[in-house]
Amino acid sequence: MSTNKFDWSEPQKLSPVALVFILVKIIKDSWPLVLIALGRIIINEQNETKRNTSFGVYFVLGITFLILLIHLKQLINFFKFRIYIQGTELMVKSGLLSKSITIVPINRVQSVHLIENYLHKLTNTCKLKIETAGSEATEIEIEAISKERAISLQALLQNAAIETIQQKNIEQVQIMGIRFADVIKLAISENHIRTFLIILGFAYSRIEDLKQLFGYDASNIIDEQVEQADFSTLGILTLLTFGLLVTLIVSFIRVLLRYNEMTIFSNKKGFQMEWGFLQTQQKMLIQNKVQLISWDNNFIRKALGIKIVRFFMTGEDILKPKQHIQLPIMQSALLYQLISPYQAIWPSQDEKPNSVDKTYGWRETVLFVLPITLIGAIAIYFWNPVYIIIPLLIFIYSTISNWVKYKKFRFWMNKTTIQIQKGIWGEENILLNFNKIQQVSIKTSPFQRRKNLATIELYTAGETVTIPFIPKAQAQYIADWALFCIEFKQQ
Repeated sequence: MSTNKFDWSEPQKLSPVALVFILVKIIKDSWPLVLIALGRIIINEQNETKRNTSFGVYFVLGITFLILLIHLKQLINFFKFRIYIQGTELMVKSGLLSKSITIVPINRVQSVHLIENYLHKLTNTCKLKIETAGSEATEIEIEAISKERAISLQALLQNAAIETIQQKNIEQVQIMGIRFADVIKLAISENHIRTFLIILGFAYSRIEDLKQLFGYDASNIIDEQVEQADFSTLGILTLLTFGLLVTLIVSFIRVLLRYNEMTIFSNKKGFQMEWGFLQTQQKMLIQNKVQLISWDNNFIRKALGIKIVRFFMTGEDILKPKQHIQLPIMQSALLYQLISPYQAIWPSQDEKPNSVDKTYGWRETVLFVLPITLIGAIAIYFWNPVYIIIPLLIFIYSTISNWVKYKKFRFWMNKTTIQIQKGIWGEENILLNFNKIQQVSIKTSPFQRRKNLATIELYTAGETVTIPFIPKAQAQYIADWALFCIEFKQQ
């Protein structure tokens, strides 16, 4: 599709479909007033007098006028919205009496995200989100814009063709595609414990909704059914099988929504991604915005040869997973292909590994886990000695976890990059280029000072990387080299 036929120096309007989304949002935000209006209509239908009927009509019209008046600003913004490029800046204007102008330097654009639901597909439009460096929120969000215009703007911003304000075609090569068999593997390797907890949380919230809606406590009914249930071996196995089946189904749905038909294209500027099931989404990844890269797997994914690669971007909000760029990798060669533009040679390939001090493996257990489980065991013993096995199992699990965490923590370093490997039951690798570091902090506790140890924190615009319980001299060397790279980059 040619995308150079749009002159973005001329202000572009919203698609008329955006008005539909605005009206739906107005109804959603004003549902109490809508319910009042519907209630009045029902009451009038049951009243035969003409006077009450006229009053009901005026009442509904008044509620409608009030809703439109409250959301008048959104309606005005639809008609007055304009987006265009002026020089090296993306301009967005809206408003009538109170005008708003958003100015975004093109070189600060982090990602351009295209989203299509069924209404968008029927009307050949899409939702457009533009995120910039230095802001945790979406800088510009357009509910509905022509898909051709959206693709044109996305390509224009990605390739930074701001001198002629025209799209320059850059060859793109597809490097990855997710098949249905890959979706099945990803669903099998999901964190099913987390999925099960999500299901429990959702079920509990619905129980509370029933209590508020109907006025009775649904949890009491569940307690009665539990007391009457047959907890035989067969009954327990049936319940566990049903729970496992539901968890697998939910995991499959989550993976399907997240990775269905995901394709990745590579070009000189970075990567272009597209995926979606109920709604199609597109996002671009610009290489010079990447701060650090991590990839991880659990023991199931390791057996299946799957890794999840995460790109930490400039200005990214770590508390908003929907903004994160995560890619499932099925082949090791593809992992190198995705990471090589950031760092072609990994320190683990030619450097010796460094480990942390062994106190990192038992100190947390002695200071925190042991006292807590000991107090819990004493309380449980006086309540019901049978359940004292629970804090004992927690202590054993935490002790083993902390020791495995210590044994797995390794890091490598060369003149350009530092690589960290860590994990407990899975494994995570972090690759951080020194020229992406913005600040360094060395922290020591009284215990660490006695042992001549330190914890170093490396701050980037995307995430903070921590290396704990290493020799103080080594931490100082890393800090000095990182600060040297920071100064060299600034010059």
